[in-house]
Amino acid sequence: MIVLAGDAGVGKSMLCYSLAVAQASGRVFLGRQLFREKVLYFDEENSEPDFEEYLRWVWRGLGRPTPSLLDENLRMERFRLAATAPRHFNYMLETAIAWKPELIILDTATSACHILDENDNGEANAAITRLRGVQRAVSPLTTMLILKHAKLDHADGRRTIRGAKVWLGSTDATLFHLASPGQSRKDGLRTSRLESAKVRSF
Repeated sequence: MIVLAGDAGVGKSMLCYSLAVAQASGRVFLGRQLFREKVLYFDEENSEPDFEEYLRWVWRGLGRPTPSLLDENLRMERFRLAATAPRHFNYMLETAIAWKPELIILDTATSACHILDENDNGEANAAITRLRGVQRAVSPLTTMLILKHAKLDHADGRRTIRGAKVWLGSTDATLFHLASPGQSRKDGLRTSRLESAKVRSF
């Protein structure tokens, strides 16, 4: 279970859409060749126009993978968790068991888990327990990537996540998606980088 945290607008969704399409089609992602595997993406964050535009950009950028291949390996669920509340975890579990993905992406934690108080560690811990249950029900090898918003801790100047800190302590890894310093690119896109903040040893 991995937390990917970043500032609003840094491109977390675009990064994860790229990962999802690359994984589902067996493409190269961030310089690494991926095995073709099933991906389940719960998008509870992006509007319909953004959703469609991001997928078009990613599809073109990854060399236009065969649509039938994506249909076979990529399932995008948009605002289905919101529509099924308060049974959203049950819907997530049923969908994951039926699809049998190797990778599940939640965009983002607060909206996907219907968290009412983002700062409540108890509520976050209950959500993590339910998410672990979804993972175990699918396969011990299923990876879950959970998007969170990041913030700067003004006390020590370090990057951290927004809201309950149990997400950092109860998950297996934390990555920060950060905008690179410097001027904007001429094409209007933003240069960014990934920084590893925590990796649990096994």
